[in-house]
Amino acid sequence: MSSSENLPLKSKLAYGVGDFAGVLVFTTVSTFLMFFYTDVVGLPAAAVGGLLFAARTVDAVWDIFLGVTVDRTRSRWGQCRPYLLFGAPLLALLAVAVFTAVDGSAAFKLAYAYVTYIGLMMAYSLVTIPYGAMPALMTDQMRDRNRMIMIRTVFSYASALLVNTQMLKLVAWLGGADKRVGYQHTVLLMALTGIVLYWLCFAGTRERIAPRVQAMHVRRDLGTLVRGKAWLMMTVMCMSISMAFTIVGGATLYYFTYVVGSTAGMPLFFLMSGLGMITGILCSDQLTRRFCKRDVLIWTSLAAALLYGAFYFVDTAQLWQMAGLAFVINLMGGCTHPIIISMIPDVADDAELRSGRRMVGLTSSTIAFSVKFGLGLGAAFTGLLLAWLGYKANAVQSAQVIHGFKLIMSAVPALNKLLVCAIACAYPLTQARLDSVQRDLMLARAAAF
Repeated sequence: MSSSENLPLKSKLAYGVGDFAGVLVFTTVSTFLMFFYTDVVGLPAAAVGGLLFAARTVDAVWDIFLGVTVDRTRSRWGQCRPYLLFGAPLLALLAVAVFTAVDGSAAFKLAYAYVTYIGLMMAYSLVTIPYGAMPALMTDQMRDRNRMIMIRTVFSYASALLVNTQMLKLVAWLGGADKRVGYQHTVLLMALTGIVLYWLCFAGTRERIAPRVQAMHVRRDLGTLVRGKAWLMMTVMCMSISMAFTIVGGATLYYFTYVVGSTAGMPLFFLMSGLGMITGILCSDQLTRRFCKRDVLIWTSLAAALLYGAFYFVDTAQLWQMAGLAFVINLMGGCTHPIIISMIPDVADDAELRSGRRMVGLTSSTIAFSVKFGLGLGAAFTGLLLAWLGYKANAVQSAQVIHGFKLIMSAVPALNKLLVCAIACAYPLTQARLDSVQRDLMLARAAAF
């Protein structure tokens, strides 16, 4: 069955609220967890890097299982929405557990970190894999999907902006001199907020495209995806982006603490970054209405690569110079982020047209696999790099460590943007091709029913 009616605005807004909830957890973990483990809990940087890599690798495999499970799910609430209803409380509980600093030996602390963090990542996927698959089941109208994803990314970066600018303030306010209590209570507040927002997303959305009754052939469906050029390019691109994101995100607090010399400027830096990202998201919607989104991705990625290269030379004593450059860099990122997210249902449609089988859950989960694997690689690389550079927590850092942090904040993301640009140049799903896919799918779905 096809859904040719326009999707109501309230449904698009309700869908976007779900990403606000998810990013509360994701940004907190990406930006603050490694610092929490090394400088609050007292774990070695290399051990933390190994932990983050192992956890995200396990989670990446879990994603494949979840994708298959979502495709098999049938309930009165649809395929995806039940996971938001029942998974949100579990996600909240584990988020608080991760940011609870326990007493004991170093081995006990590390074991506790492994159990709770792996659990958190699995619970996060339990909610976000079906959430990411929802657009393909809510509407088959390309413009509606693009608008949903634009709204989603605005909520996403509004959430990230809130976390990045207020996290340390809340830690100090709720914990005083005790950072352990501050982090735990701050994450508890965010976790409870996340439950409410996920339930609002559940209540305000509907899956309007009926599930197709089909036998499950996981190996064959995986083969269909792997043989697709678009899927392969998406997985490589997403793995690269997530790896760079984790490296830069994990190093930002260290950068301000040891290179800039103070975290006092972080709220302004993150504020300008978030405003740039949101501005870019709004620009992306207008740009993709006028140009092929693949071309927009190419040019904005190239511009971001040049701007990241310039960040190496920024004067750390000039906070507004840093913040201004961060605004422009993230404006380019805001233009690209909705495009990349919108490519996931495009890839699912391409696979359905080639095989005659709907596999939105499997498509979402396999691309999420590449994202999680990239996150794990990025975390492991960051931890090993800190150890190799000679980083020592709560101490004056050597010139080598300072230089390393500067390269992480500039050269690493610049190289990533160049890789994204190169992949996008060869990406096969141009706007003309997508229009053709949608026409053919509407005919195939109508014939099936």
